[in-house]
Amino acid sequence: MKKHKVLLGISTVILLIISGLGLSGCSNSAKGANSKKTITVGTSGAPRPFTYVNGSHKLVGYDIDTVRALGKYLPGYKIKFQKTEFSSILEGLDSGRFQIGANNFAANPQRKEKYYFSKPIFKDQYVMVVKKNNQSIRRLSDISGKTTISAPGVNFTTAIENFNKTAKKKSKITYSTEDPSKTLQDVQDNKYDYVLIDKPLYSNYKKTFNLKSLKAIDVSQADSKKISAATPYSYLLIDKTSEGKQLLGKINKALEKIQTNGTAKKISEKYFYGNYTPNK
Repeated sequence: MKKHKVLLGISTVILLIISGLGLSGCSNSAKGANSKKTITVGTSGAPRPFTYVNGSHKLVGYDIDTVRALGKYLPGYKIKFQKTEFSSILEGLDSGRFQIGANNFAANPQRKEKYYFSKPIFKDQYVMVVKKNNQSIRRLSDISGKTTISAPGVNFTTAIENFNKTAKKKSKITYSTEDPSKTLQDVQDNKYDYVLIDKPLYSNYKKTFNLKSLKAIDVSQADSKKISAATPYSYLLIDKTSEGKQLLGKINKALEKIQTNGTAKKISEKYFYGNYTPNK
């Protein structure tokens, strides 16, 4: 009987030790899962197909899928998206609420002073979209006295505002944050004379919304420089902090991987029916 009790006692101690080791292992595992640093990505959910909410209420798009693909090569980080107004993305980067901005961002000197730019994620081309029967607009200088609709703060709008500073007849801008697909519909409905837009975006919308009454005029290289001084790439914006600088290096390495292994090309073809990945 004594021998049985002793054996029972030893068994209990062993079970407690094993249980303790198991709990310790779970604790370490939980610590490992919780040690990932959360990166909050700010996006406006427009313009489609760079960023939008699909029928399943999921945030998707070229920029969004690109960031998700990068996440696979950022093992120390957890990616979280937050939809907000376009202007609030930059405010969020300024305040530290966001670490990344993903919204088809082009480069300009003002932004470069305040934020880190990733390596290019997208190579753009600009077009002016008008009605098919419009023969009066063929280049940027022809917008004098014409009407357009454009979002405040974007490169297209800034270019038109700069044009208006010296033009004898200004191009009247209606400021709006409506989806670019709606602005194209507005041109088709004769509400405005033209819109400036990204060519791959226009190609997507024309096919998606059957915009048969419109035509796109390629913006010349000289006029493109008035919209963006640099090659028309788009980028991810990263907050300009010491942590942001470290994150920038990791993001750029991850970008090289997805642009080399074909992932970026697949994302581009999914949303734009062509390869618009950067060649630099």
